[in-house]
Amino acid sequence: MTALNLLQRKLRNLNLVALAKLRLGDSVQMLNERSRLQEWVSGTVQLEEATSNTIDAALRAFIERQHLKGARQIRLVCYGCTQAFGKDSFRLIEGRDFFDKLLQAVESFSNRKRPLRKFYRGLLSSYFSYDPQAPGVTLGGRENREALRKFLGKHLESVLAGGSRPDWLEALGQHPNLLSENPCQPYAPFVLQGDWSVFNAVRERLEISAESWLVREMVMAPVRAVADMEDAAFKDNVDSILLLLNKYPLYAATGLQIVLDRNARCAEREVSDTLGEYAVGLWGNPWLPENSHQWQCGKTARKMLAHWLKRHLLGEFFRLLCNDDSAHARRLNFWDIYSENLSGMYFALGKDAFAPGNMPLYKFRHLAKGLVAKLTEGKAEVHACIMQFEHYHVVEFSHDSSAAYFYDTRHGTPPFYLSKGWVEIGALNVAKVTQGVDVSRLSKPLAHQDSGQLAWEGIFAQELGVKEKALKAFCRKYRCRPENRDGRQWLYPASRDQYGAEVWSVLQGWGFAFSPGENAYFRVLSEDASR
Repeated sequence: MTALNLLQRKLRNLNLVALAKLRLGDSVQMLNERSRLQEWVSGTVQLEEATSNTIDAALRAFIERQHLKGARQIRLVCYGCTQAFGKDSFRLIEGRDFFDKLLQAVESFSNRKRPLRKFYRGLLSSYFSYDPQAPGVTLGGRENREALRKFLGKHLESVLAGGSRPDWLEALGQHPNLLSENPCQPYAPFVLQGDWSVFNAVRERLEISAESWLVREMVMAPVRAVADMEDAAFKDNVDSILLLLNKYPLYAATGLQIVLDRNARCAEREVSDTLGEYAVGLWGNPWLPENSHQWQCGKTARKMLAHWLKRHLLGEFFRLLCNDDSAHARRLNFWDIYSENLSGMYFALGKDAFAPGNMPLYKFRHLAKGLVAKLTEGKAEVHACIMQFEHYHVVEFSHDSSAAYFYDTRHGTPPFYLSKGWVEIGALNVAKVTQGVDVSRLSKPLAHQDSGQLAWEGIFAQELGVKEKALKAFCRKYRCRPENRDGRQWLYPASRDQYGAEVWSVLQGWGFAFSPGENAYFRVLSEDASR
């Protein structure tokens, strides 16, 4: 654009001079001016062109002589200061002395607007092309890149001053934030709403490549902005961030790490299904060892996602594959209390679970990748969920008429065990799941049948015992206020009549008794009461 502006001015001046001297029928003056104009345009265009060969030659000459000779070499080196060349793929921006000399040479032209703009354009192009986070970038490269940013910001007013401006310079003058520490912050609210028009327009005017680090920063700017919001606003905007990351998968891992770690700092760490499904879809199961290298977030966030996945898979198993009454969902409500105590789980599924065209089942199998075994015989509608606790592995079947089998792992490993290291996940005989080798010795079947004293939930709770995490989950789920005093642990329900007897039966299984006077449940604390 510099050559075109100069050409326009030159033509205007030449027209005025030529017309003033022109005599009718005499074309010599005009032909002479035409010849001079062709030479000028040709020379200018040659100056504006910079091939990789000419840049490479200018860089080599600078390294060999440690001196910059003339404006043309300075301009070429400005464009090539981030270009790798030579056997060692050296970049000038990663060498402190050479880069300092280049900036000093450019600054020596600070009073000459035309060459200064050309140098500035080359440095600006190099600035947007050099990614400080790219693999192999040295500390010196990052420091010099920061020095370049400050240098460009310092001289912006100088290159803007006076005369007409090419479009790239006009665009930079309108968007000086591009040379700040947070270059994309002004565009973040628009991008969060899916509007890239402002950013794309300025990127096009500055001829910034789609591979530039600036595009990554544009994706990450709204991610950081949302992460800085209060908890409620943050959670309201998570879905918009996930849509953005889905559109730009190259930056999905970095963005997801920020979102997950921020979610882990919320007062309420509950993970939305959208966030959980996106994270597991990108990085896999958070508790399987083979996926550990993919999970880039902190331990707290990974643990948070593991808990979400266990609860989610439990819920989907009982909702999609079981005959439970959805109005009561007693089995799901019970196991949800113990979900945070789960160390893992597996699924043995019959043919019906693999029905084609069933999207909910497909999503369930996708989230349970690495945890699913196929049953090779028996009824197609038979499915099993194997839940792993510290001392128990519990098998629940799709029909609530089937007993739940409690395997005490202190007495041996269940014969059908699916974890790698014992039996590889794959085809599984249904009889091995439903009966085992010696049911009477290895497992304890418990039916989903209420007794005169306890609902089956209380019987199951009695077998598993009270756990601190399960007790906290119970209080959250059924709105109970815990209080310890006088050697007793008290649980005060917000509304005891809101839930059925099966809920409070869990407390009875844990050893709590009801006090009519206090309208609360209590148990005597012992040394192992909170284990």
